[in-house]
Amino acid sequence: MTLLWVLYGLNATVSTVNWLLMKRPTQKIDGLATGWIALIPARNESENLRRLLPELVKQIPTVVFDDDSNDGTGEVAQSLGARVIRSSSPLPQGWTGKNRACYTLCHHAHENPENQWLILLDADTEVCPDFIARLAHMAETDPKLGVITGIPKVFPGRGLEPLFAAWVGWILLASNPFGLVDRTGLGHSQFLNGQIQAWRRSTYEAIAPHEAVKGRIMEDVAMGRLLAKKGVKVWTLNLTQVMTVRMYETWRQAFDGFSKNSFEITNSYLGSTLLALFLLFLGWGWVLEPWTLALLTWSGLMVSLSARASKWPVLVMPLVLTIGAATIVRSMIWRKTGKTEWKGRTY
Repeated sequence: MTLLWVLYGLNATVSTVNWLLMKRPTQKIDGLATGWIALIPARNESENLRRLLPELVKQIPTVVFDDDSNDGTGEVAQSLGARVIRSSSPLPQGWTGKNRACYTLCHHAHENPENQWLILLDADTEVCPDFIARLAHMAETDPKLGVITGIPKVFPGRGLEPLFAAWVGWILLASNPFGLVDRTGLGHSQFLNGQIQAWRRSTYEAIAPHEAVKGRIMEDVAMGRLLAKKGVKVWTLNLTQVMTVRMYETWRQAFDGFSKNSFEITNSYLGSTLLALFLLFLGWGWVLEPWTLALLTWSGLMVSLSARASKWPVLVMPLVLTIGAATIVRSMIWRKTGKTEWKGRTY
């Protein structure tokens, strides 16, 4: 049973190290950042933009790509002080909507040479009053830094929703030593979070990331691996004190939402099958060595503390990981049967 102690111990150690060592933009900064521009892909996001834009436009020039919305997204964004651009043609073959939107936004930003940092934000995020200034202050400390990403606080949904979302935070923060990598500069996390990406202009131009992964639904995973391959330095910050994201309201929305893209964690049927089996094994392997359940619970607790997430799913970690395995299997089925949808488009 040594293997069980090693596996659960590794998850417990990584999650604890992340809680202790992940960089946090905690220092409050007076004034505004210069050379930064916010870029927001948006498809039917009028309600979310009402929460995000009033604070964001005070800090930084903001551009919204209205991706064929029918809920007044563009009009709302413009009324709140953002510049709005729209597509002049249908979605090209082989592209996902978000990648086309981000590609267009970034090339729009390149028209102004003063834009040295391009920050891509999902429309369902919200930021604190000096969010951009804090990121800019951190970016100035390392001229070799190419990209900043991070983990925001997820605004919990109703009822069982936190239970169906908890496995995502766990698989990130209990298996990737972000804090250790960023503090030591050794290795690469091979990670990018699509909710928040700040690109140094020169890095974006050299990598052309959205063209490279234009057909991927989980484009951030693919770009994270691309950045590792290119040797680009990335920081993954703990942003839970300065940024929140509203993802899903109900457990069904969370189950459906993660089912649409979980296949792309490995982007293969074999890899997804193995990952689902591994999560199931971690969820219930402790039955063979009951004391290892304490390590599994500890890793869940450390993740919830790092992510400032709901604590009660920690009490049922076997169920959390079982839901993760079921979500990945469901994602494979959707991909196989052509039922993968995102923002009203089928891929």
